[in-house]
Amino acid sequence: MAALSDAADSSKLGAAARGRLILQQNCGRCHAIEAVGDSPLKNAPPMRDIYFRFHPQELQERLTEGLGSKHKEMPQIQFSDEDTYAIMTYLYALAVKLHEHRRN
Repeated sequence: MAALSDAADSSKLGAAARGRLILQQNCGRCHAIEAVGDSPLKNAPPMRDIYFRFHPQELQERLTEGLGSKHKEMPQIQFSDEDTYAIMTYLYALAVKLHEHRRN
C-alpha cells in the first residue's frame, strides 16, 4: 500500500509542477502565481487569491469553460480537463503552504 501512496504523491507533485508551469505561461504575465508576492499587473489579483474566492468545483468549471473577466485586456482561456486538474492541484498546494505558514 505504501508504494501506491508514494506513487499518488509523486503524481500530484508532477501535476502541481505542471500546473505552475501552465499558470506561468498563461497567467504569470499579469497575475502572481506564487504563495507570496504582488502581481506584475497592479489590478490583477494573485492566483492564490482567486483560488480562495471560489468554491473549488466552481473554479474548476470556470477554468474548463473559460475564465473570463470584465477587463477586456484579459484573454478568455479554456483549459483542458488535464490542465485544469494540474492548475487546481498547484493552487491547492499553495493554499496548504499558506495555511501552514500562517499556523507557524
